[in-house]
Amino acid sequence: MKLHWVKPQGLCKRSVALGTFDGVHLGHRQLLSLAVNQRPAFGCSTVFTFDYPPEQVFTGSIRLLTEFSMRQQLLFEQGIDEVVWTAFDKDLAKEPPEKFVRHILMRALRVEHVVCGFNFRFGHQAQGTPDLLREFGQRYGFSVDVIEPFIVTGKPVSSTRIRQLLLAGRVQEAAQLLGRYHSYKGAVTTGAGRGRQLGFPTANVSVPPELVLPQDAVYATWSILPNGQGHPSVTAVSTNPTFDGKKRTVESYLLDFSGDLYGQTMELQFLAKLRDIVRYDNGEALKQQIQEDVDRARAQIAPMRLQLGRVVLE
Repeated sequence: MKLHWVKPQGLCKRSVALGTFDGVHLGHRQLLSLAVNQRPAFGCSTVFTFDYPPEQVFTGSIRLLTEFSMRQQLLFEQGIDEVVWTAFDKDLAKEPPEKFVRHILMRALRVEHVVCGFNFRFGHQAQGTPDLLREFGQRYGFSVDVIEPFIVTGKPVSSTRIRQLLLAGRVQEAAQLLGRYHSYKGAVTTGAGRGRQLGFPTANVSVPPELVLPQDAVYATWSILPNGQGHPSVTAVSTNPTFDGKKRTVESYLLDFSGDLYGQTMELQFLAKLRDIVRYDNGEALKQQIQEDVDRARAQIAPMRLQLGRVVLE
């Protein structure tokens, strides 16, 4: 098993948070906060994770909330000192639980304290449970904290629940579980140019295919350019049915902006759903609808709060 270290802290004692942390949602934050607070004196707080969620590797369907580089960024924003990860595969899944504890936690990470979720599993056939981890802790000399579900509106917060909300277009509810507005980063690529012909030039954002996109709809969004400057925007996730499109695209019209964005990487925060995708009889009817979308987006975004160039939850 090859370990990869991001911001390695050297030979220190560690409090280690275990999990996949896809989305780094409110439940994850609770776990990470405890790992940071339990950091040993002169030691560091560490996340040990995998590149992809094990359950998705087994099913062969990778559907993520956040790509790995953004996940790392979010983990560091929670105060974590270093991230240690390995590629998950079916050979790794055959390793017995005790080998994971001895080789990874004890030998590689010099663990002093472990934090995991109530549903954390490890080792062959998911034999490793939080209770077994506590037993190993007593045997090898580290302590274990197990975090119970974080409840919002009567249900546990989970990455699966957030994915379902996004697939239903309920981006505001997803934001409440994430603790932030969900966003995507992607390079601006050349599109069909129809938006420019209609008077609303759009940036065609190429989102990594393994990420879960929101339901096909039109959204009020906040577009963040590479220089950190943000603009209100209207973004359509669709196949462009008015023009008999086949390919699903993410196209964003930036309000109060002019310039060439091709080849640059842009981030899109999804703030609110404006409407469903509708097939219009002609381009002129679509143009009128887009203007209405722009007016609604401007009105919805105006009272939102900005912090360091991003829209933040109240």
